[in-house]
Order: sequence, then C-alpha cells, then structure tokens
Amino acid sequence: MKVIVAKTAGFCWGVKRAMDAVLEASTRSNNPRVQTLGPLIHNPQALALIENRGVSVVTGPEQVQSGTVVIRAHGIPIQALRGLKERQSQGELDIVNATCPEVAKVHNKIKKWSPKGYFTIILGSKGHPESIAHRSFAENGSIIISTMEEAKQLTAKELSRCLIVAQTTYTVKDFHTISSYIEDRATDCIVENTICEDTWMRQDEAESLSKRVDYVIVVGGKESSNTKHLAELAQRYGKPVQYVETAQEIDMSKFTGSETVGVLAGASTPTWLVDEVVDYLEETSDNFSRWTKTLTRAFTNPLVWGTSVFFSAFGVSKFLDYPDSLFIAISSGFFIISMYLSAPYLEPLGLGVKGPAQAKFLEAHRRLILNTSMIAALISIVSAREVGFSYFICYLIVFSASLFYRIGISGSNKRTFSLRSIPGSKDFFVPLSIAILMVTAPSIQYQSTLGIQHGVVFMIIFTLALSRTFIYDLRDMQKDQVLGKETLPIALGKIKSLWLIGVMLLSTIILALTVNPYLSVKNWIFLDIILVLALCYPMFYWWFYHHRFSAGKPRIDVRPEFSFALLGLLALI
Repeated sequence: MKVIVAKTAGFCWGVKRAMDAVLEASTRSNNPRVQTLGPLIHNPQALALIENRGVSVVTGPEQVQSGTVVIRAHGIPIQALRGLKERQSQGELDIVNATCPEVAKVHNKIKKWSPKGYFTIILGSKGHPESIAHRSFAENGSIIISTMEEAKQLTAKELSRCLIVAQTTYTVKDFHTISSYIEDRATDCIVENTICEDTWMRQDEAESLSKRVDYVIVVGGKESSNTKHLAELAQRYGKPVQYVETAQEIDMSKFTGSETVGVLAGASTPTWLVDEVVDYLEETSDNFSRWTKTLTRAFTNPLVWGTSVFFSAFGVSKFLDYPDSLFIAISSGFFIISMYLSAPYLEPLGLGVKGPAQAKFLEAHRRLILNTSMIAALISIVSAREVGFSYFICYLIVFSASLFYRIGISGSNKRTFSLRSIPGSKDFFVPLSIAILMVTAPSIQYQSTLGIQHGVVFMIIFTLALSRTFIYDLRDMQKDQVLGKETLPIALGKIKSLWLIGVMLLSTIILALTVNPYLSVKNWIFLDIILVLALCYPMFYWWFYHHRFSAGKPRIDVRPEFSFALLGLLALI
C-alpha cells in the first residue's frame, strides 16, 4: 500500500493560534480558572488534551465564572462579547480573544455594509458557531443558506440590496456557483469572498489528491465543517471515502494492500492524529516501502544535525589551525547523532512526552535506533581518542555529563536529581557541549593559547546551537505544552524567546564584525560574509517557515542546521 498525505494536513494557523492562546493561558500561575466559551475547535481528541491541562468548556456567557475566558477560533456573537467585556471592566474576568483573524475579517465586512442598508446572505452551515457569530453583526437582517435550493427561495425584498459573505470554511466551488446565481437575480449585490486561503488550498489539494489515489481517508472531528467538506469533495470524484476521527475507526477490510491511499485532514485535526492514521495504514505496506519510511523517519533528523555539526567542526578546526580537523569533526558529528537517537529512551517521563504516534514508533523500533546510537557513540569515542589524550578526557567529561543530564543520580533520600529537572536547561546544555567539543577541548589538547578568536568562535557556535534549539522548541511549543514538557520558550513565552535569541544573534554579529579585521586573517571580508550569513539564517528561517501566514508544509525545508553547514566554509579561509 502506498500512502500519500496531503501537505495541508493538520492545524491551520488560525486554529494553531487559538490553541497557543489557551495553552499559554493555562500555564500562567496567576490563572486559577481557564475556560473556553464553547468548544475551542471541533476535534474531540484535541479538546481532551486541553481538558487535561485544566481547561474547562462552558456553553454560554451566563456560565462563565471568574478567571480567564478564551474566545474560540469561530468567534462569538457581538452581544455575548460585549457582556464579557463589561464583566472584564469590573475586574471579574480576563478575556483572551482567540477569534481567527480570517473570521474577524468577515465581521468587518458585515459591519461595513449592513448599516448602509444591505441584507446579509451568509453562505455556510446553519447552527455552526461561526455563522451564528456572523449574523450578530448584521444590523439590517441576515440569513444563512447552504445550498442552491435555499438560494432559490430568497425573496425579492432580500435580494433588493444584499451582501454575500461566506463562512471561512465553506466550499469554494459552491460559493462561486451560488453567489453568481444570487448576483444575477439581485438588484444591488455586493459579493465578498471571505473563504480563507487555508480552506481553498485544502480543497484544491483534496481535488488533486482524489484524482491520483484509489481510496481517501479523511481525518477530523465529525462536527468539523471544513473536514466534512473535504470528505464531500473526495466523494464527488467518485472515490471511496472513510471519514474517521482516529486510526482505530479505519475499516481495513476495505483494502487489499495494493492501493494508493490519500490522507486528508481538517484544519482542526492535530498532526499526531494524522501520524497515527498513516502508521496504521502503512502496517499493510510492502516490506521495502515500510523499511524505507522507517529509516527516513528514524534517522533523517539526527543525520541532518550530525552532518551539519561535522561540517562546522571541520571548518572551525581548520580556521583555528587544529591539526586533527577530520577526527574532531567526526567525533563531534557522531556525538550529536548518538545523543539525538538515545535521548527519547533516556527521558525520565517516558516516551509518552513525544506524543502518542511518535511514542508508538519509537517503541516499535527501539532495538534498531538504540543499536545505531551505540555504533555512533563508538565511532565518536574512537575518533576522540585519535585526536589525543587531553581531548579524549574532555570528550569523556562532556559525554558523561550528557548521560548525567538525561538519567540523573540517586541521592540518599532515594530521590533522583538531574540537570534536566531544571526548566529550560536543555536549551543551554546542548549548545555548551558542542562549543566545548569544537573549541575548548582542541585548545587544551594542542595547548593553544585561548585568544580572542577562540572566544568569538565559541560564542558563534554556542549562539547558533542555542538558536537552533529555540526554533525547534518554538515550533513544538504547542505540543510540548499539551504534553506537559518544560522548555525555556514555554517559561519565557514566544515573544520574549524570540527577542532573546534575536538579541544574542545580533550581539554576536556585532562582536564578530568588530573583531575580525584585527585577526591574522588575509581575507577577513570573506570571513565576515560567512559569519553574517550563518548568524542571520536562523531568524530568516523562523520568519520564512513559521512566522509568515502560510498553509501546509513547504516543498523545500532548508533547516536551521544550514547555518552550521555554512561554517564549514571557514576551512577555505
């Protein structure tokens, strides 16, 4: 069986924004009670995880108690919002408005035209909270219609002066068909296509994917409007469809094992649910395909990270005139690979902190991954010994510290202490280890006088490694909050974390540019270019891949590790 997953599968940015808001509110120590007015999103599995964080759901404004109330992504009627704001002004409540900005745009369209006498026609689902919220902004009357049959029943009075908007998750083709029909009948009609970009991208991909596969699995909550539309689109192209909330609902008797199956997911479907469905389907794949996917999933990340460290260590060693550059690079690169592969199995809280799908994968391939980690560790240790005795001792100290960091030691009171118990310590421990192996340990081995260039290079390595860790922590912040993990970005918050890493990168750039002209380097301009590119890339990566509003996964993801690979060019100076 071949499984093709839609690039747009998983949370849209509006839902992710709402999840971030409620999880951040739940982690604040001054929040005794966090509640959402109505279900935050239409996915029972995601809602269950939120409830585990102590967040409750209330069905109406009158049930909201003192504390913090989060307005869900769909928005709420303006009358309810005004009532909550009045209570907030009296000090009873703290409101976190997580209404999707795309939904708010629809509100603004209605507020613009309704006071001018336009009757509002909302193309959407009756009873859906988003459409109900839209109606509350229509001073001059409104109606929700879902089909062409309902459009044909609109009266002449309603069509004399009308505004057409859409629920942000409405079907694109139906919108164009129905709005064109109404526009032809109406005397004065304004059409505002308010379907969000994420929706039409998902629907376009549902159409193209349905044409390429034999069978379609749609993953998402049964109450999710946009997920229902994806299932309807797949059915329009004559493909058999299973609409499931979890992998356990899939009827495998429908498959022979030779089909090409497409997996679509709604905007409120967590990525880990999609991963579980894919894993479940791939259990029936042929051995070659299964092994290829297993190797890719297990080893891509550590190999990318380890290879990047190898190149940077080689470039730094050449730049600092260390004789055994190759062995230093091999030792550093394979150290990273070994630590990365073994880290999940040394996690004190167990594999569960990786999420259900990833935990299942790691447990199933425990022997393969741990054996590979041991081989990488052996290569790293042997290479470190080849560099020299002093370097080897430094390496063993770092290696032992990394194990102590993960496992900890037992005290006299039978309690285990580890550096990992300090929130955010991982963010600094890994960069410090890499910088020591690349700069400090070789200097001790070769009895080099630690000069200003050693300090600058140490700072560059530490800052780049820290920025990489921060970027991945920020990317996984939502999942980490749900699973109860503690990282520095969670403790500081997203904005402060970005400011911290931005200031560190900028400070390091200024330091490098100030010092470089005074170093005994002939081509210091080329050196400046390399260092500026390497130090600017982490923030560019964050903006390009995670900050700007975009739907789906990028076709090409040049990871933060690329900044480390750039340091390999130091070997040319």
